[in-house]
Amino acid sequence: MKEAIKVENLDYSYPDGTTALEDISLTIYEGEKVVIVGPNGAGKTTFFLHLNGTIKNPGGDVTVFGRSITSMKLKERIHEVGVVFQDPDDQLFMPTVFDDVSFGPINMGLDEDDVKRRVIKALSKVGLEGFEEKVPHNLSYGQKKRVALASVLSMEPKVLVLDEPTANLDPKSRVDFIDLINHLNENDGITTIIAMHDVNAIPELANRVYVLNRNIVAEGSPRDIFSDWELLNKNNLEAPDVFKLFKVLNCFGYPSDNLPLCFNEAIQVLTSSIEGKEGHIHLHLHEHTHKEINDVINSYNHHRNNGYK
Repeated sequence: MKEAIKVENLDYSYPDGTTALEDISLTIYEGEKVVIVGPNGAGKTTFFLHLNGTIKNPGGDVTVFGRSITSMKLKERIHEVGVVFQDPDDQLFMPTVFDDVSFGPINMGLDEDDVKRRVIKALSKVGLEGFEEKVPHNLSYGQKKRVALASVLSMEPKVLVLDEPTANLDPKSRVDFIDLINHLNENDGITTIIAMHDVNAIPELANRVYVLNRNIVAEGSPRDIFSDWELLNKNNLEAPDVFKLFKVLNCFGYPSDNLPLCFNEAIQVLTSSIEGKEGHIHLHLHEHTHKEINDVINSYNHHRNNGYK
């Protein structure tokens, strides 16, 4: 597989001397969907700013498709790696949507016709055709998120980096945005790297997960990461709600070792289990059930457990 992003021995400290990143080494391959999780203050946003050269750091090397990010010109960097920030208001600052989405292509030195073509194409990809003359300030939060994404897509990046893309979205906008990110990855071949706390979305958005807490604590599939209760506790992380529910069902005798991570997987697992048990399954209480449930609850150090009975 072709390497899209390679980071070797990356260190970074803030101006006051606080360590933000320590000996970060990882490789992300072309076409992958990678999610980076970690507690607040783990250095995720700082790490992302290294990936497009916003922070140029001699204390570690970041290469993009085999080229050092520090050796690339600005228009080359923004063409290779596009970053979408958590708050779209940090990214939108022009009078109209067209102006915001065209800002990058104009600064890449493209001619007027190519700029217009890219703006129309980017807005079409995010479902905002005809929004060119809208005022960004007057849009809904979800629409602003899409304009911010379009402003990056207009530069046609090969790698798309998104910081908390589902944060503060209503349920429908959240699902639509997840589908949009997956479409860009699967249909346009864009490598996606996402930082997020929304653990219920991670199984839909990740082939691999990195746990970052100043350094790389762990790496694996979503199932590998969410099955490691000790890892989650040490790094103040959660597991998806569906996964936790089926963990509790195990305590009642539900026969499944391959616990689902999302809603659609849960339907498949339940259907398969019921079909394999002649149309029904049995749950039951035994002498250890309450203790096992309390153990599951206590696996999450941010859940207050006053004792399950």
